[in-house]
Amino acid sequence: MQGLRRFLLVAIAMVAVVGFVSAGGSKEGAGPAKKVVIAFSPGVTTNPFYVAMQYGAVTAAKKYNVELIWQGGQQWDFNQQSVAVQSMLTQKPDALILSPTDPEALKPLLRQAVSQGALVITTDTDINDPDFTFRKEWIGSDNVKGGQMAGEALAKALKGKGDVALMGALVGVTTNEDRYKGFKQALANYPDIHIVTTQYSNDDQATAASQMQSVLLANPNLAGAFGVDTPTAHGCAVAIKNANMGGKVVLVGFDSQPLEVEDLKAGLTTMLVTQGPYQMGYMSVENAYKFITGQLKQIPQKITTDMYVITPQNVNDPETAKWVYQTQLPSN
Repeated sequence: MQGLRRFLLVAIAMVAVVGFVSAGGSKEGAGPAKKVVIAFSPGVTTNPFYVAMQYGAVTAAKKYNVELIWQGGQQWDFNQQSVAVQSMLTQKPDALILSPTDPEALKPLLRQAVSQGALVITTDTDINDPDFTFRKEWIGSDNVKGGQMAGEALAKALKGKGDVALMGALVGVTTNEDRYKGFKQALANYPDIHIVTTQYSNDDQATAASQMQSVLLANPNLAGAFGVDTPTAHGCAVAIKNANMGGKVVLVGFDSQPLEVEDLKAGLTTMLVTQGPYQMGYMSVENAYKFITGQLKQIPQKITTDMYVITPQNVNDPETAKWVYQTQLPSN
């Protein structure tokens, strides 16, 4: 993740980027007969989390002289991602890496990829495939642990008592569901903390702000909240600011897009639990290449990447800057 802070600030839409190597039919130790082609579909191309992931993927692709095809939707939408994946599969890639927008609906496309001889790896989000029938590997954060970290931080800030809101985003998405689970597990150890409402923003900032405004009105004694992702956490921060409740309601957010970091600096958010999307992108491309070319005979079924906590005390540290998601690839 060391180059992450060189990012500039701009959104990226659906693009095809620098590539990877296609090793179909190469023999162990002989090296690929042609470039390895790796197709990569993020959850959302314009989200800074996935821009950071793309940076990692592009960096690995350049290192290993791979042809990387990068396509996805501009919103978190199964239909948009399906179109992108279908388009990439027509190019017969040697590997398909994706962050699934739906844990079930994408399975037919993964079956198609496998039937074409492609290696399948999921990263960040995942599919419902406990036996690893469709994909060889998953790389991502331990989101149950992340939810637990958020719950513990909130409980500590509230000194173990108070009413809180679980401000969720999506239902059925593996990363979100794991964060809800971990958050609830942590708060189960604090009998004097009560989750008085659970809301789902559908990953929309305006919806989250409206929901948080309603929650504040309906619960005048609300002590804290957990915003499960960037649009939700930032939407909650906007509502808290508009209600002049900054510093009165403890808000713990997840991820570290620039807007969230500004919310923390402004005193609207207490803590951010953040992830390593650069690592996810880099490692997934690297492992795919090495497995395809025979440099790795086996790859782990699961790899858990690092997490980091941003607080008002460390927000300006150089180390923290490496963990802030940015919004454009570097120019070189």
